[in-house]
Amino acid sequence: MARKAREKSESGMYHVVLKGNDKLLFAEDDDYRYFLSVLKKVAERDFVEVYAYCLFSEIAHLVLKEGLRPFGESIKALVSAYAVRCNEKYNRTGKLFYDRFISEPIESDDDLIDAVRFTHRLPLRHGETLAYPYASYGNYVGKKGLRSDSLMLLFDDSVIRFKEETEIQPERTFATGEKKITLTDSQVISLVRRMTGNMTAKEAERITLPMLGELAANLQREGASIRQLSRVLDVSKSAIERALAIYKENQETAE
Repeated sequence: MARKAREKSESGMYHVVLKGNDKLLFAEDDDYRYFLSVLKKVAERDFVEVYAYCLFSEIAHLVLKEGLRPFGESIKALVSAYAVRCNEKYNRTGKLFYDRFISEPIESDDDLIDAVRFTHRLPLRHGETLAYPYASYGNYVGKKGLRSDSLMLLFDDSVIRFKEETEIQPERTFATGEKKITLTDSQVISLVRRMTGNMTAKEAERITLPMLGELAANLQREGASIRQLSRVLDVSKSAIERALAIYKENQETAE
């Protein structure tokens, strides 16, 4: 069966997710540094704009804008160069990265800022702080001790405002009549498992926007917010909003 064509961004901007193929992508500090050095070389060669990155042992998030080459070719060059070095270092064979990387088009400045903030808040979900050393947040707020070899996006809003909006997590409280309900992330995760029949990670990668919209709508009715769903489902806020819009439109058509 032919693969579904990758959705192309009219703006050339994407949120890219690279996953390990049942292998650690980064085992040592040197691995993270080497990956970032390759990313920098590819970005400079292809004139790719790297707006944000966040690397964990088994997954890497990148927010970037396509350069002189189709962005798929730039990503392929990045993962190929890193995989060759990593396999030689650890005497491995087979694919290091999951067969196909995930990409989500970004079409507006608001969605771009949302994707950058989402990426920079990922360490908090892993029990880390915003000072996590393998993310680009420090490039925006000027903290010492973080890597400074990535390109960065110059927002119209100030660094102080960006810092405040990224670091301050608003409370997610929902009114049901006179009673207020606040769901924890653990509760939302439990709801997701129940609603999806304990869907596996690979199954989740194939979820369509209408399916995501239905899931998000049901979770909202239980008291989850879009921002919380974005964090728990590891999907950007803009994607969830689009999925909800599609789901609502389908519901209205059916009626």
